[in-house]
Amino acid sequence: MSLEGNKWPGVVRWVSGFILLALLIGLFYNLSTFSIRKEIAVLAGQVGQRVIVLDPGHGGFDGGARGLGGVEEKEIVLAVAKYLAEYLEQVGARVFLTRDEDEELAEDKVEDLDARIKLAEEVAADLFLSIHANSFPSPYEYGAQCFYCHNHPGSKNLAREIQGALVEGIDVLGNNYREVQMAEYYILRNLEIPAALIEIGFLSNPREEALLRQGAYQKRLAWCIFIGVVRYFSGSWLVEDIVN
Repeated sequence: MSLEGNKWPGVVRWVSGFILLALLIGLFYNLSTFSIRKEIAVLAGQVGQRVIVLDPGHGGFDGGARGLGGVEEKEIVLAVAKYLAEYLEQVGARVFLTRDEDEELAEDKVEDLDARIKLAEEVAADLFLSIHANSFPSPYEYGAQCFYCHNHPGSKNLAREIQGALVEGIDVLGNNYREVQMAEYYILRNLEIPAALIEIGFLSNPREEALLRQGAYQKRLAWCIFIGVVRYFSGSWLVEDIVN
């Protein structure tokens, strides 16, 4: 066998790594970053003393979706939730995670979801965010998307603000055309506070899977969700939510 034939796997890996690095560099040099940070610095005080529950989906025996490269949903969403918790705590929010390690909350799926809901009730949470990763038969689908339920008048606005921030801040794979969508997810339907479920990307898309496993990209996702939360708590519709 010639030595030339053995070079190609290494070359392919090097080129793939270089492309991924270039994508991440482009992501963090987004021209809107400075203006967004300035806006958030002004508004972040609205989050202080709020009680927020972050729910990294799945865990333990329930790994959730799995990418072709072996990335499991339960691992990625936990990492993003922990970064998001840091950002929220830095501006004075009290943050509770439904899980902070790879574990299920109950052996039965419904009981597991009920345990997450119960935590929000026990800590008198002001907000609930469930974080997940998506999957689809086609490998070309990509992009983050937020879902809400008619459990509370504030849920739709919460999802809209987070979706808007994700569309603004995550364009490394192209324009994210996805919009907020109403869904009767069990965990959203059974909460009495503003809540949203966030699918942070498609593990079934090889390019997005590669990004989702990167710590820098996970932080960027968490930062965008954080922006959406700050904008939500700063919104004028909160008065209407209370009145209605």
